[in-house]
Amino acid sequence: MQRLDASWDPFDDYVIDFALARLRQGERIALVTLFSIDGTSPRPLGAQMAVTASGESVGYLSGGCLERAVVAEAQEAMKAGANRLVRYGKGSRFLDIQLPCGSAIELHFDVTATIAGLEATDHQYRARRESTAEIGPADETGRVLMRHYRPRLRLLIAGVGAAAVQLMLLGRTSGFATELLSPDEPTRAACAREGLVARPIHGSGHATAFSADARTAFVLMFHDHDWEQEFLAAALASEAFYIGAQGSRLVHASRRQRLLAAGFGAAAVARIRGPAGLFHGAKHAYAVAASILAEIIETEQRCFPSLVSLARAPAERAIAPLSRRPVTFARNGGANSPSSA
Repeated sequence: MQRLDASWDPFDDYVIDFALARLRQGERIALVTLFSIDGTSPRPLGAQMAVTASGESVGYLSGGCLERAVVAEAQEAMKAGANRLVRYGKGSRFLDIQLPCGSAIELHFDVTATIAGLEATDHQYRARRESTAEIGPADETGRVLMRHYRPRLRLLIAGVGAAAVQLMLLGRTSGFATELLSPDEPTRAACAREGLVARPIHGSGHATAFSADARTAFVLMFHDHDWEQEFLAAALASEAFYIGAQGSRLVHASRRQRLLAAGFGAAAVARIRGPAGLFHGAKHAYAVAASILAEIIETEQRCFPSLVSLARAPAERAIAPLSRRPVTFARNGGANSPSSA
Protein backbone atom coordinates (compact mmCIF):
# COMPACT_ATOMS: atom_id res chain seq x y z
CA MET A 1 0.00 0.00 0.00
CA GLN A 2 1.06 3.57 -0.62
CA ARG A 3 2.52 5.33 2.42
CA LEU A 4 1.21 8.59 3.84
CA ASP A 5 4.13 10.43 2.21
CA ALA A 6 3.05 9.01 -1.19
CA SER A 7 6.04 6.65 -1.40
CA TRP A 8 5.74 2.89 -1.86
CA ASP A 9 7.04 0.10 0.35
CA PRO A 10 9.33 -1.84 -2.02
CA PHE A 11 8.79 -5.06 -0.04
CA ASP A 12 5.00 -4.91 0.26
CA ASP A 13 3.02 -8.11 -0.28
CA TYR A 14 0.18 -6.22 -1.99
CA VAL A 15 1.34 -4.78 -5.33
CA ILE A 16 -1.92 -4.21 -7.22
CA ASP A 17 -2.35 -0.58 -6.14
CA PHE A 18 1.19 0.28 -7.28
CA ALA A 19 0.64 -1.41 -10.65
CA LEU A 20 -2.69 0.39 -11.04
CA ALA A 21 -1.20 3.79 -10.19
CA ARG A 22 1.54 3.38 -12.79
CA LEU A 23 -0.89 2.20 -15.47
CA ARG A 24 -3.04 5.25 -14.83
CA GLN A 25 0.05 7.39 -15.36
CA GLY A 26 0.51 5.82 -18.79
CA GLU A 27 3.39 3.51 -17.88
CA ARG A 28 3.63 -0.11 -18.92
CA ILE A 29 3.77 -2.67 -16.13
CA ALA A 30 4.41 -6.37 -15.69
CA LEU A 31 2.75 -8.31 -12.90
CA VAL A 32 5.09 -11.16 -11.92
CA THR A 33 3.67 -14.11 -9.94
CA LEU A 34 5.43 -17.01 -8.25
CA PHE A 35 3.74 -19.75 -10.27
CA SER A 36 5.41 -22.98 -9.16
CA ILE A 37 8.07 -24.19 -6.74
CA ASP A 38 10.38 -27.18 -7.27
CA GLY A 39 11.87 -27.74 -3.82
CA THR A 40 11.66 -24.95 -1.27
CA SER A 41 11.17 -21.20 -1.46
CA PRO A 42 11.29 -18.32 1.03
CA ARG A 43 8.14 -16.93 -0.62
CA PRO A 44 4.74 -18.61 -1.04
CA LEU A 45 3.02 -19.59 -4.26
CA GLY A 46 1.13 -16.57 -5.52
CA ALA A 47 3.62 -14.01 -4.19
CA GLN A 48 3.81 -11.09 -6.58
CA MET A 49 6.03 -8.29 -7.81
CA ALA A 50 4.97 -5.36 -10.00
CA VAL A 51 7.58 -3.90 -12.36
CA THR A 52 7.40 -0.82 -14.58
CA ALA A 53 9.10 -0.38 -17.94
CA SER A 54 11.50 2.08 -16.28
CA GLY A 55 12.59 -0.59 -13.76
CA GLU A 56 10.71 0.60 -10.69
CA SER A 57 9.25 -2.27 -8.64
CA VAL A 58 7.19 -3.18 -5.58
CA GLY A 59 7.08 -6.66 -4.05
CA TYR A 60 9.63 -9.47 -3.81
CA LEU A 61 9.87 -13.08 -4.92
CA SER A 62 12.99 -14.40 -3.22
CA GLY A 63 15.30 -13.74 -0.32
CA GLY A 64 17.04 -11.08 -2.39
CA CYS A 65 18.96 -13.22 -4.89
CA LEU A 66 16.56 -12.85 -7.82
CA GLU A 67 14.86 -9.46 -7.89
CA ARG A 68 17.27 -7.68 -10.27
CA ALA A 69 16.95 -10.52 -12.77
CA VAL A 70 13.17 -10.36 -12.46
CA VAL A 71 13.15 -6.65 -13.28
CA ALA A 72 15.30 -7.25 -16.37
CA GLU A 73 13.10 -10.13 -17.56
CA ALA A 74 9.95 -8.08 -16.96
CA GLN A 75 11.32 -5.27 -19.08
CA GLU A 76 12.07 -7.73 -21.89
CA ALA A 77 8.53 -9.15 -21.65
CA MET A 78 7.07 -5.65 -21.88
CA LYS A 79 9.16 -4.91 -24.97
CA ALA A 80 7.98 -8.16 -26.57
CA GLY A 81 4.38 -7.46 -25.56
CA ALA A 82 3.66 -11.07 -24.58
CA ASN A 83 3.23 -12.99 -21.35
CA ARG A 84 5.84 -15.61 -20.50
CA LEU A 85 6.73 -18.29 -17.96
CA VAL A 86 10.38 -18.32 -16.85
CA ARG A 87 12.21 -20.88 -14.73
CA TYR A 88 14.99 -19.89 -12.33
CA GLY A 89 17.36 -22.13 -10.39
CA LYS A 90 17.76 -25.86 -10.96
CA GLY A 91 17.18 -26.75 -14.63
CA SER A 92 16.96 -23.12 -15.74
CA ARG A 93 18.44 -21.76 -18.95
CA PHE A 94 20.07 -19.03 -16.84
CA LEU A 95 23.28 -20.70 -15.75
CA ASP A 96 24.50 -17.54 -14.00
CA ILE A 97 21.37 -17.27 -11.80
CA GLN A 98 21.25 -20.01 -9.21
CA LEU A 99 19.13 -20.20 -6.08
CA PRO A 100 21.27 -20.87 -2.96
CA CYS A 101 18.77 -23.45 -1.69
CA GLY A 102 19.30 -25.62 -4.79
CA SER A 103 15.62 -25.39 -5.73
CA ALA A 104 13.82 -23.94 -8.74
CA ILE A 105 10.85 -21.65 -9.22
CA GLU A 106 8.72 -20.62 -12.18
CA LEU A 107 7.56 -17.03 -12.52
CA HIS A 108 4.65 -15.90 -14.67
CA PHE A 109 5.17 -12.49 -16.31
CA ASP A 110 1.84 -10.85 -17.19
CA VAL A 111 2.11 -7.74 -19.38
CA THR A 112 -1.60 -7.68 -20.31
CA ALA A 113 -3.16 -6.53 -17.03
CA THR A 114 -5.58 -3.65 -17.61
CA ILE A 115 -6.70 -0.69 -15.55
CA ALA A 116 -10.24 -2.12 -15.39
CA GLY A 117 -9.06 -5.50 -14.15
CA LEU A 118 -6.75 -4.05 -11.52
CA GLU A 119 -9.36 -1.50 -10.42
CA ALA A 120 -11.84 -4.29 -9.76
CA THR A 121 -9.35 -6.17 -7.57
CA ASP A 122 -8.22 -3.03 -5.74
CA HIS A 123 -11.81 -1.93 -5.10
CA GLN A 124 -12.62 -5.24 -3.43
CA TYR A 125 -9.40 -5.08 -1.42
CA ARG A 126 -10.17 -1.61 -0.09
CA ALA A 127 -13.75 -2.64 0.69
CA ARG A 128 -12.30 -5.54 2.75
CA ARG A 129 -13.79 -8.19 0.49
CA GLU A 130 -11.85 -11.17 -0.86
CA SER A 131 -11.56 -11.60 -4.62
CA THR A 132 -9.91 -14.15 -6.87
CA ALA A 133 -8.20 -13.73 -10.23
CA GLU A 134 -6.84 -16.18 -12.76
CA ILE A 135 -3.07 -16.16 -13.32
CA GLY A 136 -2.17 -17.78 -16.63
CA PRO A 137 -2.47 -19.84 -18.74
CA ALA A 138 1.27 -20.20 -18.43
CA ASP A 139 2.23 -22.57 -21.26
CA GLU A 140 0.87 -25.03 -23.81
CA THR A 141 -0.60 -27.16 -20.99
CA GLY A 142 -2.97 -24.34 -20.11
CA ARG A 143 -1.98 -24.33 -16.44
CA VAL A 144 -3.53 -21.54 -14.37
CA LEU A 145 -3.45 -20.45 -10.76
CA MET A 146 -6.40 -19.02 -8.87
CA ARG A 147 -4.82 -16.16 -6.92
CA HIS A 148 -6.74 -14.99 -3.82
CA TYR A 149 -6.58 -11.33 -2.84
CA ARG A 150 -7.59 -11.14 0.81
CA PRO A 151 -8.23 -7.91 2.72
CA ARG A 152 -5.31 -6.29 4.46
CA LEU A 153 -4.69 -7.65 7.94
CA ARG A 154 -6.15 -5.37 10.60
CA LEU A 155 -5.02 -4.99 14.22
CA LEU A 156 -7.60 -3.51 16.58
CA ILE A 157 -6.49 -2.80 20.13
CA ALA A 158 -8.58 -1.64 23.09
CA GLY A 159 -6.51 -0.57 26.04
CA VAL A 160 -4.07 1.82 27.66
CA GLY A 161 -0.36 2.17 28.23
CA ALA A 162 3.04 1.78 26.67
CA ALA A 163 2.60 -1.84 25.52
CA ALA A 164 -0.54 -0.90 23.55
CA VAL A 165 1.36 1.87 21.74
CA GLN A 166 4.31 -0.44 21.06
CA LEU A 167 1.97 -3.07 19.62
CA MET A 168 0.44 -0.44 17.34
CA LEU A 169 3.91 0.53 16.10
CA LEU A 170 4.99 -3.07 15.50
CA GLY A 171 1.70 -3.84 13.78
CA ARG A 172 2.09 -0.93 11.38
CA THR A 173 5.68 -1.93 10.60
CA SER A 174 4.43 -5.46 9.86
CA GLY A 175 1.84 -4.24 7.35
CA PHE A 176 -1.30 -4.27 9.48
CA ALA A 177 -3.93 -1.57 9.37
CA THR A 178 -3.92 -0.48 13.02
CA GLU A 179 -6.42 1.24 15.29
CA LEU A 180 -6.55 1.86 19.04
CA LEU A 181 -9.63 2.42 21.19
CA SER A 182 -8.63 3.98 24.51
CA PRO A 183 -10.15 5.97 27.37
CA ASP A 184 -6.69 7.31 28.23
CA GLU A 185 -5.72 10.65 26.69
CA PRO A 186 -1.92 10.24 27.18
CA THR A 187 -2.06 6.86 25.38
CA ARG A 188 -3.99 8.39 22.49
CA ALA A 189 -1.59 11.35 22.38
CA ALA A 190 1.39 8.99 22.15
CA CYS A 191 -0.26 7.30 19.17
CA ALA A 192 -1.04 10.64 17.53
CA ARG A 193 2.63 11.67 17.75
CA GLU A 194 3.51 8.53 15.78
CA GLY A 195 0.81 9.09 13.17
CA LEU A 196 -1.29 6.19 14.49
CA VAL A 197 -5.10 6.11 14.57
CA ALA A 198 -6.46 6.26 18.14
CA ARG A 199 -10.10 6.89 19.06
CA PRO A 200 -11.52 7.77 22.49
CA ILE A 201 -14.02 5.57 24.32
CA HIS A 202 -16.09 6.57 27.32
CA GLY A 203 -17.92 4.57 29.99
CA SER A 204 -20.81 2.21 29.32
CA GLY A 205 -21.52 1.31 25.71
CA HIS A 206 -17.89 1.74 24.66
CA ALA A 207 -17.96 -1.47 22.62
CA THR A 208 -20.31 0.14 20.10
CA ALA A 209 -17.08 1.35 18.45
CA PHE A 210 -16.04 -2.28 17.88
CA SER A 211 -16.11 -3.87 14.43
CA ALA A 212 -14.08 -6.90 13.33
CA ASP A 213 -14.11 -9.06 10.21
CA ALA A 214 -12.33 -12.34 9.50
CA ARG A 215 -9.03 -10.55 8.76
CA THR A 216 -9.00 -8.69 12.08
CA ALA A 217 -6.96 -9.46 15.19
CA PHE A 218 -8.36 -7.95 18.39
CA VAL A 219 -6.35 -7.43 21.58
CA LEU A 220 -7.50 -6.18 25.00
CA MET A 221 -4.76 -4.37 26.92
CA PHE A 222 -6.44 -2.96 30.02
CA HIS A 223 -5.09 -3.07 33.55
CA ASP A 224 -8.60 -2.20 34.76
CA HIS A 225 -10.38 -5.33 33.59
CA ASP A 226 -13.83 -3.81 34.12
CA TRP A 227 -13.44 -2.41 30.60
CA GLU A 228 -13.27 -5.91 29.12
CA GLN A 229 -16.71 -7.50 29.34
CA GLU A 230 -18.48 -5.44 26.67
CA PHE A 231 -15.54 -5.76 24.29
CA LEU A 232 -15.25 -9.50 24.78
CA ALA A 233 -18.95 -9.99 24.09
CA ALA A 234 -18.61 -8.00 20.86
CA ALA A 235 -15.40 -9.82 19.86
CA LEU A 236 -16.91 -13.28 20.43
CA ALA A 237 -19.86 -12.30 18.23
CA SER A 238 -17.46 -11.35 15.42
CA GLU A 239 -15.38 -13.28 12.88
CA ALA A 240 -12.06 -11.97 14.26
CA PHE A 241 -9.39 -14.61 13.59
CA TYR A 242 -7.55 -13.73 16.79
CA ILE A 243 -8.84 -12.51 20.17
CA GLY A 244 -6.25 -11.88 22.88
CA ALA A 245 -6.37 -10.37 26.35
CA GLN A 246 -3.52 -9.14 28.51
CA GLY A 247 -3.21 -10.21 32.15
CA SER A 248 -1.97 -13.03 34.34
CA ARG A 249 -3.17 -16.62 34.21
CA LEU A 250 -5.20 -15.94 37.36
CA VAL A 251 -6.83 -12.94 35.71
CA HIS A 252 -7.65 -15.01 32.63
CA ALA A 253 -9.21 -17.78 34.71
CA SER A 254 -11.46 -15.18 36.34
CA ARG A 255 -12.25 -13.73 32.89
CA ARG A 256 -13.30 -17.15 31.62
CA GLN A 257 -15.58 -17.74 34.59
CA ARG A 258 -17.33 -14.39 34.11
CA LEU A 259 -18.00 -15.15 30.45
CA LEU A 260 -19.26 -18.67 31.14
CA ALA A 261 -21.55 -17.30 33.87
CA ALA A 262 -22.84 -14.73 31.37
CA GLY A 263 -23.98 -17.55 29.07
CA PHE A 264 -21.14 -17.87 26.60
CA GLY A 265 -20.35 -21.43 25.54
CA ALA A 266 -17.03 -23.04 26.39
CA ALA A 267 -15.99 -23.22 22.71
CA ALA A 268 -16.59 -19.49 22.30
CA VAL A 269 -14.63 -18.59 25.43
CA ALA A 270 -11.77 -20.83 24.28
CA ARG A 271 -11.22 -18.46 21.33
CA ILE A 272 -9.68 -15.93 23.73
CA ARG A 273 -5.90 -16.16 24.07
CA GLY A 274 -5.02 -15.34 27.64
CA PRO A 275 -2.52 -14.29 28.66
CA ALA A 276 -2.00 -13.02 25.11
CA GLY A 277 1.37 -13.74 23.53
CA LEU A 278 3.78 -16.55 22.70
CA PHE A 279 5.81 -15.99 25.86
CA HIS A 280 4.76 -14.57 29.22
CA GLY A 281 6.29 -12.66 32.09
CA ALA A 282 7.86 -9.92 29.95
CA LYS A 283 8.53 -6.70 31.87
CA HIS A 284 9.13 -4.32 28.97
CA ALA A 285 6.50 -2.86 26.65
CA TYR A 286 8.39 -3.81 23.47
CA ALA A 287 8.70 -7.43 24.64
CA VAL A 288 5.00 -7.68 25.49
CA ALA A 289 4.13 -6.22 22.08
CA ALA A 290 6.53 -8.54 20.21
CA SER A 291 5.13 -11.58 22.01
CA ILE A 292 1.53 -10.70 21.13
CA LEU A 293 2.27 -9.81 17.51
CA ALA A 294 4.19 -13.09 17.05
CA GLU A 295 1.16 -15.03 18.29
CA ILE A 296 -1.14 -13.08 15.97
CA ILE A 297 1.06 -13.82 12.94
CA GLU A 298 1.34 -17.49 13.90
CA THR A 299 -2.47 -17.70 14.12
CA GLU A 300 -2.92 -15.90 10.80
CA GLN A 301 -0.58 -18.36 9.07
CA ARG A 302 -2.79 -21.24 10.24
CA CYS A 303 -6.08 -19.55 9.36
CA PHE A 304 -5.03 -18.38 5.89
CA PRO A 305 -2.39 -20.87 4.71
CA SER A 306 -2.35 -20.27 0.96
CA LEU A 307 -2.61 -17.39 -1.52
CA VAL A 308 -3.62 -19.71 -4.36
CA SER A 309 -5.94 -22.54 -5.27
CA LEU A 310 -4.68 -25.53 -7.22
CA ALA A 311 -4.06 -24.97 -10.91
CA ARG A 312 -6.96 -25.87 -13.16
CA ALA A 313 -7.17 -27.11 -16.72
CA PRO A 314 -8.56 -24.62 -19.27
CA ALA A 315 -11.96 -26.35 -19.48
CA GLU A 316 -12.48 -25.87 -15.76
CA ARG A 317 -11.71 -22.16 -15.69
CA ALA A 318 -14.47 -19.92 -14.40
CA ILE A 319 -12.56 -16.92 -13.04
CA ALA A 320 -11.35 -13.93 -15.03
CA PRO A 321 -7.69 -12.93 -15.31
CA LEU A 322 -6.52 -9.47 -14.22
CA SER A 323 -7.05 -8.24 -17.77
CA ARG A 324 -10.74 -8.56 -16.90
CA ARG A 325 -12.89 -8.28 -13.78
CA PRO A 326 -12.20 -10.82 -10.99
CA VAL A 327 -14.91 -12.80 -9.28
CA THR A 328 -15.64 -11.86 -5.67
CA PHE A 329 -16.41 -14.42 -3.02
CA ALA A 330 -18.46 -13.28 -0.03
CA ARG A 331 -17.46 -14.56 3.39
CA ASN A 332 -20.37 -15.71 5.53
CA GLY A 333 -18.84 -16.84 8.77
CA GLY A 334 -20.86 -17.89 11.77
CA ALA A 335 -20.85 -15.87 14.96
CA ASN A 336 -20.32 -17.03 18.51
CA SER A 337 -22.83 -15.51 20.88
CA PRO A 338 -24.09 -16.11 24.42
CA SER A 339 -25.95 -19.39 24.76
CA SER A 340 -27.30 -21.61 27.46
CA ALA A 341 -24.73 -24.28 26.61
